[in-house]
Amino acid sequence: MSVTIDVDPGACRIPTRIRVVQDEDVVRLEIESKCPMVKAMAEKLKTLDMMDCMVTPITENPIMIAAGETLKHASCPVPLAIIKAAEACCGLAVKKDVSLTYSDSSI
Repeated sequence: MSVTIDVDPGACRIPTRIRVVQDEDVVRLEIESKCPMVKAMAEKLKTLDMMDCMVTPITENPIMIAAGETLKHASCPVPLAIIKAAEACCGLAVKKDVSLTYSDSSI
């Protein structure tokens, strides 16, 4: 099984495509981006045990650790998208789009 997610990161305007392929208990990550920081993170995340994607707390999650070592912007949505894609690929979550929308009104 495989899952692909396209990430529109917002202000930086550097899109990323994430493809996750499950092979038994292992997931293979294929990450395409022109962002040098995302490319560096992708080099650290070629394959993972499928349960690595679910590791909590977030400070112990290998995807977030790789992000912390390579990304300069804490608000980059790519690490979250990797986790979402891997969870969906492994049947650990449903495929449901996520969005952030700025609003001038208060809740």
